[in-house]
Amino acid sequence: MSQSTVATTVARRAPASRERTSLQVVTPADRAGSVWFPVLCVALLLVGLAAVLGFNTLMAQDSFKVSALEARSASLSDTEDSLAHQINDTASPQRLAVRADDLGMVPAQSAAFIDVDQDKVLGVAEVAKTPDGFNVGAAATSTADESSTTSGDKTESSSKDKDTSKDKDKDKKKSSTSSTKD
Repeated sequence: MSQSTVATTVARRAPASRERTSLQVVTPADRAGSVWFPVLCVALLLVGLAAVLGFNTLMAQDSFKVSALEARSASLSDTEDSLAHQINDTASPQRLAVRADDLGMVPAQSAAFIDVDQDKVLGVAEVAKTPDGFNVGAAATSTADESSTTSGDKTESSSKDKDTSKDKDKDKKKSSTSSTKD
């Protein structure tokens, strides 16, 4: 390209009338901008801090609830273990033998079994008789702990005997009433 072509191109691009703006000195006060920007930043910061504080407070409350529920769960677990121990103690063979003796039950001399698949009775059952010198009470009261609970069982059994005697009295009254009506 030649110099004349460049000069012509530059001349075409330049605006025909160009006004120049006057230059001014800019002070820092002019560049500061609005007063609302720092106020907005501080407000956002305070809102964020309040949200974090509220969230931490809620978490602390939940932590206390969890601690209380864990303590309740531990207490219920201990109660469950205690009740399971009592059930196992009551269902022990020694206790069952004493209760059976209190009810007048004796060991069977023979046994019969029912075969459900073949609908047959295997063996012959005989009426059990009280053997001489039969005593299961000594085996059940071998420890002091068991003897204390055995006396509790006897108390229950004596209260059941009282209930049974009351029922018998009622039956006698009913029978005497019905016999007098006939």
